[in-house]
Amino acid sequence: MADNTNQNQEATPNTKKRAPVGIIVIIIILVGLLGFITWLYIDQRETTQQITTELKKEKDSLRSNLVELRSGYDSLKTTSDSLDQKLNVEQEKIDGLLTELKDVKATNYTKIKQLKDELSTMRKIAKSYVRQIDSLNRLNEKLAEENREVKQELRETQESKKEIEVEKDSLSEQVEKARVLRIENVRTVGLNERGKEKSKVNKIDKLKTCFTIKENVLLEPGNRTFYIRIASPPDDFILTNSEENLFEHEGEKLVYSASRTVEYDGSKQNLCIYFDNQAELDPGTYEVYVFATGRMVGQTSIKLEESGWLIF
Repeated sequence: MADNTNQNQEATPNTKKRAPVGIIVIIIILVGLLGFITWLYIDQRETTQQITTELKKEKDSLRSNLVELRSGYDSLKTTSDSLDQKLNVEQEKIDGLLTELKDVKATNYTKIKQLKDELSTMRKIAKSYVRQIDSLNRLNEKLAEENREVKQELRETQESKKEIEVEKDSLSEQVEKARVLRIENVRTVGLNERGKEKSKVNKIDKLKTCFTIKENVLLEPGNRTFYIRIASPPDDFILTNSEENLFEHEGEKLVYSASRTVEYDGSKQNLCIYFDNQAELDPGTYEVYVFATGRMVGQTSIKLEESGWLIF
């Protein structure tokens, strides 16, 4: 019994000696655990900051790419109205994404990922439009080149035609020939009763206006009516023998002095028109205008002198 007591008494001091060591171990473990947690927190915070920074960069990059894509659409040129409308729709979509991106937080990875996917899709669409526009431009260039070739061939044909024609007029003159009659050598003289040329007003019985109708093989043969208007000095009053002597000109009724209708076959032809003077003429310069096919085709003048002493 005494031995047991002694043993217990000896055991007690050993237990008291080991107790501080266990606490120290626990403290060391807790400190180590706290240090690990602190390190894990700091590491996690740094990782979170890095992710946030990367997401912000991703958002800024996304905005820059959208702005660049928007600017790219502005530079696209097309002559197709339907394609222009499609380009405008895509530009409006980009504007919508930019507005939406402005309200998205940098930490919203899901939304930024969604916008990136939409940007990728819109880039593919933009590339397809670029290919269409490029194809359209190449087609326009091809058509323009073909048009230039056709015009060149037309010019060569016209040059060849001018070489075999008697009159070497320019293309514009040929077009003019095709539309109207042309005359030359317009001359007006005064005639007495015997048909001889006179210049004194008291000896003139008629005024004769003659001219040459130029050759025009491009006009269809048929009747052509020529009108002359003789304007007397000093007030340019039109000489006429009837108030019914009227013809159409640019939507108006004009008085004419005399007229003559001839059958024109496209060949060169001389023509004279006579005005029978039934009134007293004044000395001075008379302007004579020739009209045909709705336009004035020639002009001349004649100066009549005062009456002389001799009557023959």
